[in-house]
Amino acid sequence: MEEQYKKIIEAAKAGGQILKQYFGQNLDIEQKSSPADIRTKADLESEVAILKILKKEFPDYNIHSEEEGKTNNKSEFTFVIDPLDGSHNFVTGIANFSVSIALMKGDEIEVGIIYQPILDRVYYAQKNKGAFLNDNRISVSAESDIKKSSLSYVAAYGHSAEDYGEIMRRLELSGAKRVFYNWSVAMDFCYLATGKMEAIINDGCEIYDYLAGKIIAKEAGAVILDFAGQVEQAEKNDKFVIANNQAIVSKVLAMIK
Repeated sequence: MEEQYKKIIEAAKAGGQILKQYFGQNLDIEQKSSPADIRTKADLESEVAILKILKKEFPDYNIHSEEEGKTNNKSEFTFVIDPLDGSHNFVTGIANFSVSIALMKGDEIEVGIIYQPILDRVYYAQKNKGAFLNDNRISVSAESDIKKSSLSYVAAYGHSAEDYGEIMRRLELSGAKRVFYNWSVAMDFCYLATGKMEAIINDGCEIYDYLAGKIIAKEAGAVILDFAGQVEQAEKNDKFVIANNQAIVSKVLAMIK
């Protein structure tokens, strides 16, 4: 697995180098499903660089990548890839974006890698082996007071603006220290995993947005409840609250019910 780590990190960094080259430039923007859902040649070229390495090193593995889509090689292993998470930040000139790669074995997440290229930060985790930032072990915060906690709510494109606004209103009225709106799902999970944020509500985001971050945060000690208030059973589940501890996850879940 150590060699796998190195190759996946190599792939993430290859994508990140492309993003660094284009960051700060005025790029043509292509609209996908909606005006908020965009891509540029940086997304596409980052993905090409990532897949070049992964397909060479793991030729039999399935691929599920944001831009290229799915390649089914009938393997039990699948890479789930976002070559640029935080595209709006990227084109705006905000450095809060990343490359996100998860490796699944069946329906379980085995490895998560998130690379933040501008700061050269590699967040990674392997199932049952802990979470790390640039080789230093990381862990969630111990905060249990919602008024001293930072929260984030992330939702899928096309989500009802009224519903989104209502959840944000409830979070703000909770008296939380800060409610984040970061435009980068993957990086929110990294902030949770390093104790900079206490909870995230993930409301139907695309699988490549949250999968790598989910295992990184879990291995850093985070707990997850699905929207029914049950301990999450399926790691592909896209509607959940993940937090630093049981006290905070329960309080946040109560806000959205």
